[in-house]
Amino acid sequence: MKAIRLHAQGGPEQAFYEDAPNPTLLEGDVLVRVLAVSTTRGELDWPPTYNDQNGNPRTPSIPGHEFCGIVESTGETVYALTSFFRNGAAAEYIEVRAADLAPKPLTLDAVQAAAVPLAGLTAWQALFDHANLLPGQTILIHGAAGGVGTFAVQLAKWNGAHVIATANAKDHELLTSLGADQIIDYKTQRFEELVHDVDVVLDCIGGDTQDRSWQVLKRGGVLVSIAGESIGQPSPIQSYP
Repeated sequence: MKAIRLHAQGGPEQAFYEDAPNPTLLEGDVLVRVLAVSTTRGELDWPPTYNDQNGNPRTPSIPGHEFCGIVESTGETVYALTSFFRNGAAAEYIEVRAADLAPKPLTLDAVQAAAVPLAGLTAWQALFDHANLLPGQTILIHGAAGGVGTFAVQLAKWNGAHVIATANAKDHELLTSLGADQIIDYKTQRFEELVHDVDVVLDCIGGDTQDRSWQVLKRGGVLVSIAGESIGQPSPIQSYP
């Protein structure tokens, strides 16, 4: 089969379109013919892209772990986020654990479905597994126009929350269409001067934005960060890294 393979760690210059061995199925795997694939930001820098779970090199490796495709044995159209320790879907075919697959949403085409898994899962886990967001609560979402942020706005609104978003002015129309109730232009406005007593902050930015977010939380409020930074836990605020 044809695939895009990485022969060494680096940027796109290390990626080559070439012949590759057909996938070898392990127990519990199915073979999927790839229709569309998404490469996650930062994926080319992650150790699992080049090493197995024991740290041993596994190059040349195939990137692209969010995808949509057709199960060869059943003809079902599916989408998934597959293990980063295995070859990805930038190829004609991918072997993937059957348990990792889900039916493609009927409202999405293949390209759209391939862009959903990681950002959508991250937003869901942040809101409901960590923040325990409830209907009627108020949430402030930083970086609301980004990949995780756009999903978070929609999921929070769907769950009955009052959604406040920070974003560049050019993205305000988009966020309004996604359901945001209030939008703050972070370039011209200080959110801490406009927002108070929120139940949840979802921080997709980190740094100074994260530091300033503590003061807008109500007692017992929750700050969830996906910015990859350790965060403090000033009592009585709950926090999740």
